[in-house]
Amino acid sequence: MSTTLISSNKLLVKIIIRLHKNNSAFVYFTLEANEGISFYSTLDSSPDDQFREIEMFCDQSLEAELLHILDKLKEKFPIEILEHSTISDNFTHANNL
Repeated sequence: MSTTLISSNKLLVKIIIRLHKNNSAFVYFTLEANEGISFYSTLDSSPDDQFREIEMFCDQSLEAELLHILDKLKEKFPIEILEHSTISDNFTHANNL
């Protein structure tokens, strides 16, 4: 049996948004309805905070679609983009043959 290492280096787009907590459920619903475009999580906050920060990641090839969704949401309520960057998603996987 031999081991083969498979390595990948994909570019991901990272976007962190800030919005009023009353609008966060609609953002979650919209992201879920557009399944497969991004994955996201809510960053830690205090229950007393009036705002939520949501961190989203998508493949670089889906960046335009994610930004389009955010632009449409901005037509309904204020959304502040705190970060918009490209990061490397490096991983190595061992296949035992």
